[in-house]
Amino acid sequence: MDREVLRQWLKAGFVEKGQLFPTGAGTPQGGVISPLLANWTLDGLGATVKGLFGRRPKLHVIRYADDFVVVAETKETLEQTVKPVVQKFLPERGLLLSEEKTVITHIRDGFDFLGKTVRKFGTQLIVQPSKAAAKSIRAKLGGLLGA
Repeated sequence: MDREVLRQWLKAGFVEKGQLFPTGAGTPQGGVISPLLANWTLDGLGATVKGLFGRRPKLHVIRYADDFVVVAETKETLEQTVKPVVQKFLPERGLLLSEEKTVITHIRDGFDFLGKTVRKFGTQLIVQPSKAAAKSIRAKLGGLLGA
């Protein structure tokens, strides 16, 4: 990651209706450039984590913008090896691992990621809308329908 280019992006401001609006606060959450900057900032996380485990790690890092999931063979691997490396990797990029959002759980118990619940029943992997996402959609529909 080129820190100088990133710093320039964050201070560039924006143009609306031909007028420049400078900013010192960075890019807004949900802005069109935000996912690109998040991916750029987290680039290397997967390689760093997988590099701990040799040639064929039984570990996967799934990233989408500033959200990520690390899947490993055991809870101990995640707690004792992966989490400390992630906690070291993020501050070097000006980020912190959210303790409220960080969940270490077994796939049988499931976890929420990007509005989906991922859970395994026996050999079957089930991905369905999370309860929170379904509740939000019902609330929006209720508002539209006047219910």
